[in-house]
Amino acid sequence: MIQESIKQSLESVQATRERLEQQLRPQLDWASGELKKVLVELGADSAEPASLQETLQQIRERNPSLRVFTRRLDVATYDLRKKLWWDANMMTAFATSKAEAAYDTDIRPKLQAVRSETEARARTAMEQIRQLSRQLTRQDDASDTE
Repeated sequence: MIQESIKQSLESVQATRERLEQQLRPQLDWASGELKKVLVELGADSAEPASLQETLQQIRERNPSLRVFTRRLDVATYDLRKKLWWDANMMTAFATSKAEAAYDTDIRPKLQAVRSETEARARTAMEQIRQLSRQLTRQDDASDTE
């Protein structure tokens, strides 16, 4: 019994891991490709896989000064920065659009219903106050005439 429970839990974890990997793989592949482009622009050799230390050494050799390095870094990341800026703006616009649609379909009708009910109750309360006021006025008038 316990073994089956553990087996089911393990299968569930594996299925979740595979699903997450499938969802994240395209983004990771894209990020890896962009990083390779930036490293090539900075002077790293992309022909062969190298260690981090070798890659840094190649970049240092091809960028003798901080000024040269910063200029190349700016050029190397320009397209990436613009793409990320564009994507962020589009995601914001998409989220805003979805929020507006949700507001229009879900929240606004509820707010209008609550407002209508509140207004109706306020009108009822005001009418009751007027009636009580009239009754009190009549009672005062009746007690004054006695």
